[in-house]
Amino acid sequence: MMNQLPVKQCQHCGGEDIRVGWQQDALVTFKRNGLLGNRIKFLICGNCGAILYQCVAEPHRFPRAR
Repeated sequence: MMNQLPVKQCQHCGGEDIRVGWQQDALVTFKRNGLLGNRIKFLICGNCGAILYQCVAEPHRFPRAR
């Protein structure tokens, strides 16, 4: 999914200990009333706990915007 981290340092505390977390119970859905979803991946500062970046795990599954 991500070969390179989009964030290298926390903008809040300056820490460089970047951790990965996942949210599975609040899915981003593909359709307005759909049940199928996509997990959300977070990059979190291991020093202060700030969420530095978030993205869906499988962006290719979403339809193109019109």
